[in-house]
Amino acid sequence: MQPYRKTLILALVVVSTLAFSTGSYATDNPSNRRHGDVENIGNRNIATRVWGIFPNFVSLEKEIQIGQQVAAEFEQSAKLIEDPVVSDYVDRVGQNLVKHSDAKVPFHIKVVDSDEVNAFAFPGGFFYINKGLLLAADNEAELAGVMAHEISHVAARHATAMLSKQQILQFAQIPLLFIGGYVAQMAIQNGFGLAVNLGLLGVTRESEKEADQLGIQYMWNTGYDPNGFVSFFEKLQEQEKSKPGKLSGWFRTHPFTVNRIAASLDEERYLPEKENYIVNTSEFDRVKSRLQAIDNAMKADSQAVSVDQKRPTLKRRTNTGDDPADDPDNPDANKKAKPTLKKK
Repeated sequence: MQPYRKTLILALVVVSTLAFSTGSYATDNPSNRRHGDVENIGNRNIATRVWGIFPNFVSLEKEIQIGQQVAAEFEQSAKLIEDPVVSDYVDRVGQNLVKHSDAKVPFHIKVVDSDEVNAFAFPGGFFYINKGLLLAADNEAELAGVMAHEISHVAARHATAMLSKQQILQFAQIPLLFIGGYVAQMAIQNGFGLAVNLGLLGVTRESEKEADQLGIQYMWNTGYDPNGFVSFFEKLQEQEKSKPGKLSGWFRTHPFTVNRIAASLDEERYLPEKENYIVNTSEFDRVKSRLQAIDNAMKADSQAVSVDQKRPTLKRRTNTGDDPADDPDNPDANKKAKPTLKKK
């Protein structure tokens, strides 16, 4: 077989895999369900393979380095909540979820001083949760649900799997440019690009779906009510309908599909029942009240500074030493400095 034909066949296999690979996470048969062995959480290798075929080309060590660099750049412009009571509580909830997950890297969890309802995790376990999300959650289970979802993205290594995809596409696309004439080249490039776009959109949806499934499993394994994430998602969905755009950040980084809530509820059916679930704690209520007080104080200080900047100020004359009247050793200084009354 000629070399260019081998290259073309390889490229078509890659494109077809991109276009039609979807994967399945929940079926009517629990034995066929992906990640169904919940009793073995922590000992599973759930790292996402590239299109289900290729391994992740990025090592865990390199993934941590990438995440550390991105996190450092992010923190240069971000403002973090430094209050130890708030940050220690959020870190403790997150680390407990990590301990009951499949994650293979240590996590660094911090709270961002942002009113936007959102949370995100960089590769390698660098996890940030916005102040706005903490204030929007009604109980600890809802908070844990969002955190478990983000932990799942890191555990499944979704970010570096995407980097590996990009590497494969770069290698596969180069030889295609040398096949056939100009018209053939343009047709191949256009078709290849279309397949890539569809594939990447599918992977994004699948990654979110997988993180939903794993996040609910991690909540259940930690002892939280697994419905916490679903209830939070439904609440935000209703708020977005009443006030469009207010939660655009959340839905931008967590693409919504109707099937996601149904799939999440379906996943709960397969989880073994527990006698008790954690829904809320008194510590969550205390920390949320404290964070609200800190937020109110910061906004009050900001408003006070703004008012002070608008007020007029009185400037006093300063002693420059250039005027003889300002020199105390000058005998004529007092004469010039003090007013005198002259009689006719």
